[in-house]
Amino acid sequence: MAEIIDFARDLLVSRGALVETEEAGALTAMLSRELADALHASDWLSLRFGAAAGSDDPGEWLERLGRLLPADARLVSVRLRHPQAARAVDAAAVLERELAIQNGIHRLVEDYQGMARYYFFTLPYTIESDDTSQGVRMVCLNASANSLVDQPESLLEAVRDDLEEDADCDAARTELPRLFPIALGAARPVIRLLAAGIEQSANRRMARDAERIHSYYGDLQLQIQKRVARHKNDPPAAEKERSRAAATELDRAAKLDDLARKYALKIRIEPADVLAVSLPVREIAVRVIRKKSERMAKLHWNAALGKLDSVWCESCGAPARPLFLCDDRVHFLCKACLAPCAGCQRQFCRKCQPRCKCAGR
Repeated sequence: MAEIIDFARDLLVSRGALVETEEAGALTAMLSRELADALHASDWLSLRFGAAAGSDDPGEWLERLGRLLPADARLVSVRLRHPQAARAVDAAAVLERELAIQNGIHRLVEDYQGMARYYFFTLPYTIESDDTSQGVRMVCLNASANSLVDQPESLLEAVRDDLEEDADCDAARTELPRLFPIALGAARPVIRLLAAGIEQSANRRMARDAERIHSYYGDLQLQIQKRVARHKNDPPAAEKERSRAAATELDRAAKLDDLARKYALKIRIEPADVLAVSLPVREIAVRVIRKKSERMAKLHWNAALGKLDSVWCESCGAPARPLFLCDDRVHFLCKACLAPCAGCQRQFCRKCQPRCKCAGR
């Protein structure tokens, strides 16, 4: 629920409200009359999300807050008012501590000051089954080093007070088509994990309802079979009952199909605002080596967070922690994108080839 509160706070502040965050899952705000009317709320707004009695419904408030957003995703470019160079670090120690390569090695080349372009994607999501749950996931990408920030909310909080609007959005806008699929790839595993509880609950209710359907139609079939037995000397009547049994079975299958559709899990992720900002980093150049192949790479030590940004998987966009390397071109991969083929058990890189060569045999 903290992500929803952060989203509500940032959105309300951007629309001129005076906002105070009380604790995780709660905030109070003083709204202008125009803002209060748009949200169908009073001038003094108090929100509290969570499982406690009297908590506000996050789905309802995400819908209300969504009225304050533009119809399409909006890109906002900002800059630091007082930019400062990232301090020097022990690059070798940083790599030894934070760069986990599962099947290869690295060699430090050099490190130096730099600037990186960060993109904060706000991604509202809806999880639907027989019930609906809504939330907001923030993903931050370092477009300069093809990496992700593990704690985007903390990074934004660290630099928020030093940001000012930058009118030049052209460079940032040209990068969005490349970055948006990566942001979705990073958000999906986390949102899917959040959906696991809803899915388990839905599966339990579906199993309960399916048992009732089987019990009901099972009793009908027993009655029909008894009538068939009574009409053993009346073939037309017996055949009529058998036809009724077949129709009953079709009706049972249709009811089970309706049940599966009712409890099916659907996840929808939509883009909202995107914030682009250049931040100082310590750029670390490394040689990454896998067997006889190697490649040069640049990693960024995030000065605001004091840690390395995580490399993203060049196949699916998910965080590559630990980092796996393919044999041929030393692609950066997550574990799933270098997993063995389910058919032939051959390990292969999903960046080099989307499907295993054994497919179709």
